[in-house]
Order: sequence, then structure tokens, then C-alpha cells
Amino acid sequence: MTDLTSLTLAQAREALRKKEFSATELAEAHLAAIEQARSLNAYVMETPERARAMARASDQRLANGQGSPLEGLPVDNKELCWI
Repeated sequence: MTDLTSLTLAQAREALRKKEFSATELAEAHLAAIEQARSLNAYVMETPERARAMARASDQRLANGQGSPLEGLPVDNKELCWI
């Protein structure tokens, strides 16, 4: 399988539905990539424990056939502030 961080959202969504990997595994791959790129200072505030908790909750919903179409997909938010 390809590196989980290089998947498109559509590819990741399909693989999650097929149970090729879990939302937790996907989140961990992205958290590792963030760690490796820390010198870029891309994030003002990181919340890895919250990401892990949310991924575990997504795994439970997916196992129960619940959740939104984007369930389990990692999303980050880049806030731009112009002064």
C-alpha cells in the first residue's frame, strides 16, 4: 500500500470503508508526518491527543456502520491572519 499521507481524500475514504486501515492508523501517519516536518513551523497549535481520540471515536462509528461521508478522514485547518 502507498504511504497513507499521499492518498487523496477519495482514496482514503474508500480504503477506510474497505477496512484496509483504520482511522487511527491514518491519523497516526499524518501525526508522524507533522512531527517530521516540525521545522517548517506549519502549525501554531498541535493537538495530537485530540486527533487520536477523534480517530478512535471514528473507528467505533465506522465499525457500527455510522458516521458522515467524511468520517475518519484527517483534516487540518490553516488560519491566515493578515495584519
